[in-house]
Amino acid sequence: MREKKTFIERQLNACYLLFVLATLLFSPFANAEKKKNYSVSQGTYKVLTKSRKLSGESRYLEAITALNKQLPKITKSRYEVALIHQHLAYIYLEKNQHNKALIELQKTLQDSDTLPPKSVQDLRYNLAQVYMQTEQYSKALPVLEQWFLQEKKPKADAWYLKSLAYYKLEQFSSAASPLKKAIALSPHENWSVLLLSIHLEQKHYRQAATVLNRLLDLYPQKKKYWMHLTDVHLMLKDYTKALATLKLASHSVTLEEKDILRLAQLYLHKNIPYSAAELLLINMQKKKVKTNATNLELLANSWAMAREHKKELKYLQKAAGMTNDGQLYQRCGQILLQMERWNEAIIQLKKALSKGNLKQPQQSYLLIGIAAYNANKFKTSSWAFTQASKYKKTKKQAERWLQQIKQSSQKIEQS
Repeated sequence: MREKKTFIERQLNACYLLFVLATLLFSPFANAEKKKNYSVSQGTYKVLTKSRKLSGESRYLEAITALNKQLPKITKSRYEVALIHQHLAYIYLEKNQHNKALIELQKTLQDSDTLPPKSVQDLRYNLAQVYMQTEQYSKALPVLEQWFLQEKKPKADAWYLKSLAYYKLEQFSSAASPLKKAIALSPHENWSVLLLSIHLEQKHYRQAATVLNRLLDLYPQKKKYWMHLTDVHLMLKDYTKALATLKLASHSVTLEEKDILRLAQLYLHKNIPYSAAELLLINMQKKKVKTNATNLELLANSWAMAREHKKELKYLQKAAGMTNDGQLYQRCGQILLQMERWNEAIIQLKKALSKGNLKQPQQSYLLIGIAAYNANKFKTSSWAFTQASKYKKTKKQAERWLQQIKQSSQKIEQS
């Protein structure tokens, strides 16, 4: 079974039928045009009719043979030669032999002065289409430019084709204008997507946002446009609009985990921590967001910004239990110290040290010393401050604490 014809091929085949009709109109059995004689000999007329019949029966080789046999017989008639090459071009297109079709189209246009102006325009446009289909974009453009010079009212498809040629040649600044004209005449989603790509290639983010807003007006159910618009606002560093876009998206489409996490981060960036925390909690409960260490830490950070330190501690402890990150245990220890839960603070800070991956272990030693001192555990406190005194940043502070422990111990002994 033959493959489904492309849009270009369907158009060319339609033109083929028009030219058969033209052949009939300009045959010896019809009235010739007064200004120019477009009539063909009876022999050529029969060959053209026969080739069309054979092509309709998919007997392409026989059709090609018949047309090629006629060429040596009509060398004196440039018009008939042009018609033969034109019919050969359409047959090759039927067979998806584009390179051969290009040769025949070019040969036809060599005798363009013998053909009706409308036919020449159609041939130029067809040639440009085949150049595009065979990725010969630099050859398509001059043919299209010539076609536009002669066309009074170019249709939307033509403007789109011109824009696409510029786009494929990475001449993005020239691609936008014809595409806007195409969209104005006949809006198509994929044309707007191409315009979006053109703006993004040039980093014209405001224009890209305009295109995306138009697409969302038409296709609010398409998630990709919501995500692209969010990205564009982020590129413009307009975090307020980025947040508003992603929030609207959450009411229009189903967000994936990465999108929900980004929404939470935007809430935090705009200093709206309660919304971030609630968003994360709800989606963890729905299992749309994984309850892993990274996400729990983000939840804890949300509660920290909201000054909900009990909730911050709860989720930090859960995150710490899932990982070997000593920093999380150190943070737990700091919070417990602020709450004056001395013994719990000591346990968490010692866990932090046991992980061995702290950026500032001296800080944990210092905090253990403070917690132990307040819990009247002077032996543990003395050990911790002694360790802290070995580091340059905490040496003086630790030594002052050690002096205070010594004084406190003497008072206890005296009493």
